[in-house]
Amino acid sequence: MCARMRIAVGLVALACATGGLFAGQFESPRPVRAPDVFGGWASDHIIVRLMPGVLPGTLPDGRMSFVADEQTRGTDAESVETAIADVLARWQVTEIEPGIQPPPQAVELARRLGLDRYWLVRVPRGTDTPTMVVELSRFPSHIERAELDGIAGALETFPNDQYFSRQYALHNTGQNVEGQPGTPDADVDAPEAWDLHTGTADIIIAIIDTGVSHSHPDLAAKLIPGRNTQDDNNDTDDSILISHGTHCAGIASAISNNGQGIAGVSWGALIMPIKVLNWLGMGTDQDVAEGIIWAADHGAHVGSLSLGSAQGSSILHDAVVYAYNRGMVLCCASGNDGGPPILYPARYPETIAVGATDNRDQVADFTSTGPEMSVAAPGVNIYSCWDTLFSPNTYSYQSGTSMACPHVSGLAALVWSANPTLTNDEVRAIIESTADDKGAPGHDPYYGYGRINAYAAVAAAAEPIPGDVNGDGRVDLLDLAHLLAAYGACVGDPNYNPDADFDDSGCVDLVDLAVLLANYGYGT
Repeated sequence: MCARMRIAVGLVALACATGGLFAGQFESPRPVRAPDVFGGWASDHIIVRLMPGVLPGTLPDGRMSFVADEQTRGTDAESVETAIADVLARWQVTEIEPGIQPPPQAVELARRLGLDRYWLVRVPRGTDTPTMVVELSRFPSHIERAELDGIAGALETFPNDQYFSRQYALHNTGQNVEGQPGTPDADVDAPEAWDLHTGTADIIIAIIDTGVSHSHPDLAAKLIPGRNTQDDNNDTDDSILISHGTHCAGIASAISNNGQGIAGVSWGALIMPIKVLNWLGMGTDQDVAEGIIWAADHGAHVGSLSLGSAQGSSILHDAVVYAYNRGMVLCCASGNDGGPPILYPARYPETIAVGATDNRDQVADFTSTGPEMSVAAPGVNIYSCWDTLFSPNTYSYQSGTSMACPHVSGLAALVWSANPTLTNDEVRAIIESTADDKGAPGHDPYYGYGRINAYAAVAAAAEPIPGDVNGDGRVDLLDLAHLLAAYGACVGDPNYNPDADFDDSGCVDLVDLAVLLANYGYGT
């Protein structure tokens, strides 16, 4: 039986996150709609391309649906149309309008390309449009294609949170932070990532720490039931002294775009508070191990452990291995000892070890370093939620690898939101491979693979966008140029570009051009 070693976290704290997904199958129920306080998805509509002979219409009960005409009407049309009406009603569809307005002048060409079969399905802003697309795609007899359109467009990427300008980690314009001018773009490119996805409430981030404030206005609506392994109960509030878990929770997933406070890396992810440290920031390896296992068993996909110890233990490692094998991504702070070695559990191979950088992309001098370093993230003078007896429900600057870690936890949630089919190993690989290399070329013991880049990671995770030839998450003139350069070429022709052959027909033809034009402007 291993000794019960002490695991401490100070005011300038350590950082570590675990998170996970269970082979693409979530234990938490998929929500019908993401509440507006979660930030959600900027687009207020999706695009559907109906099958020939199908048009928007109403059923005898007055509900909206997509209705087939008599010539194309199959024997199961009535049941399909009723099911579609159920979906539209559940998603609170407000209007269906033509997708191309005004109609193209070349009527016959437009009909041949199917441009007259595109429709915009209007929904309340904040709707989980990615999930809605999946549901509508289940009716191929009536709906040829359902697609996202312009999630978080250019004017939507910047949240309206009051203190967003203080969050250089998310968007660095060179602003002065606590007396130090920054370097523009020394950030994680969060607004660019939000162009592609702002996160879903399907993903749960377990904050395995001192607990999380139950009263903070930027967090309370995000909380789901958690666990207190210190007292063996469900009291997970953190509102006494150091507010450590509260600060980390805000970084990862504060309620965003709500006109107050700050923005979280993931606007949509829910927060599961796991209290494994007491109000002084102290706990044992057993406390932490129990918290990791409880989170893995209760649906946590991503977790954030802002804690560490100079010594490892079998019970802690076994808990990490357990969570990893249940599909969790395990991100842990490297430590705050200013040099080697990296602390535990960050040193375990199943975890992502996270170091801290400042607003100039320099590794913080307090960062523990070593060959186990995976990635770095902003961790110096980070502004986030705070709730203590002396400063209730406010905000504070804090520094430490603890602050770096939840940036990675929030990013893992974004990556999984963009592509829920990924495994934990794939999420880790994406985060590492898309990081901006800031140290010696390649992997090094200070930055690891580099400082995380949220936009590059989410773009890499997202499923291919029809029309996006160059894979940059946008459908624009560059894509059109690539397609035109390959137009008319087939397999075997040196000009053939398989990335422009959207229907995999073996040739880049009029169908592929129509696909690109139908999606033109996505992400721009």
